[in-house]
Amino acid sequence: MEYTRTVPRQLVHRHAVAEVFLTDYSIGPGPAYDVAVQLPLSHRIFDASGDEHDPLGVAEAFRQTVVLLCHTSYDIPLHYRFLMEKFSVKMLGALRMHSTAAPLTFRLAVNDVTYRDGAASGVDVSGTLTDGTQDVARCSAVARGVSPEGYRRIRQGRDDQYPNQRTVPPGTVVIAAEQVGRTSDRDVLLSTDDARRRLFCTPDPHNHALFDHPVDHIPGMVIFEAARQALRYCSGQPAAQIAELSAIFPRFTEWETPCEVSTTLLDAAERGNNRYCVRFTQNQALTAELELSVVDAP
Repeated sequence: MEYTRTVPRQLVHRHAVAEVFLTDYSIGPGPAYDVAVQLPLSHRIFDASGDEHDPLGVAEAFRQTVVLLCHTSYDIPLHYRFLMEKFSVKMLGALRMHSTAAPLTFRLAVNDVTYRDGAASGVDVSGTLTDGTQDVARCSAVARGVSPEGYRRIRQGRDDQYPNQRTVPPGTVVIAAEQVGRTSDRDVLLSTDDARRRLFCTPDPHNHALFDHPVDHIPGMVIFEAARQALRYCSGQPAAQIAELSAIFPRFTEWETPCEVSTTLLDAAERGNNRYCVRFTQNQALTAELELSVVDAP
């Protein structure tokens, strides 16, 4: 496996080369499939906690891995859109940062493949991230590719509606960056009505660290970061970090409709390893639900 250059950006649906976290892939005999990963040493969103890589950076690397797998092993066309229906990531230990690129590799297992009209249309895949000596994370996803025509039908005329500014619900304000572990207000994804203790997902569409190309809905990786910020804000722990995450996406999260974010503590464990449910709703309909284990800052 090589770590000298990135894979072509179109294979992971990124426009900016700097946002590509994969450097090589290998299709072995039978179901074997390995992907070389280089996580960024610095990033506005996937930041480092001390000397460790961001778990959400691992999640983004796996999202890219799933898309790469679909294009290279199952011939899903490059111009198809991808919908993540389920996604999970679990850190198995500290993923230390080094001054040189660590030889990280995702080793994949394909659990199921769905077909439409005789061609592959989606996968259920699991992956284990290794650093050459030990496993450091496990991920899974259920994803499907959708043709441009099919996507237009699903989106019902919203497939070309891109926002041109951040919109916050009346009576709310964007949360201060330091309350969610950020240094810039542009990287804050939440606004709040403190009088009623309500949170809303309100990202800035011009934040190129989140959106390196226009998107007609709020995508899953942005939902993950919004959920992390919600937990940091509600717990009063702006440096709290995710140890485990699982998510489902019953509907698209739209730009133009207020999206309320609610957090519920499911289990308060010792040593600050708390488990939460975070729900995203629009017009009282669930668009995303996440279960997260969060480790408090030392």
